[in-house]
Amino acid sequence: MSIPHQEFSTLIEQNKPILYKVANSYCREPDDRPDLIQEILIQLWLALGRYDGRVKFSTWMYRIALNVAISFYRSGRRHDQANVPLAEIGLELATTDRLLSEFGDELRLLYQAIGKLNEIHRALILLHLDGYKNAEIAEMMGMSVTNVSTSLSRTRQQLMAELAVDEKGQQETKQ
Repeated sequence: MSIPHQEFSTLIEQNKPILYKVANSYCREPDDRPDLIQEILIQLWLALGRYDGRVKFSTWMYRIALNVAISFYRSGRRHDQANVPLAEIGLELATTDRLLSEFGDELRLLYQAIGKLNEIHRALILLHLDGYKNAEIAEMMGMSVTNVSTSLSRTRQQLMAELAVDEKGQQETKQ
């Protein structure tokens, strides 16, 4: 299945929240997000010829985005290649920052807690929060459904504990 350049751009535009979620979850520093998003876009473009339409484009995009984020930050590499400003392809990170701040402290705390998870658990929880079923997550991540279920359960417990500690810590500082 071949996707023309214009349709690819449209699909990226329709699914750009995936890029923002992955970048926000895998980049501790806001300045690193454009680099990661650019790397994801490059890999999506390079892999486009292998997209066969058996899964939704968003599912395929998530799989590539998460794999790129995991490998990009495990290796600690940064690319010093020619960069194309993300605004040129319609991606505005400032808009995402504004939206995150509008949602308030709860979302910011959730993203901070997710950011403390290891790379695989971050990917699992992002997919889960986006409504993917365990079987879909298993296929995207190359894991068994049982492993996904177990890992998600542990990840949710870890997040609840982390958020409870944060909340306790905030309450203690207020007193």
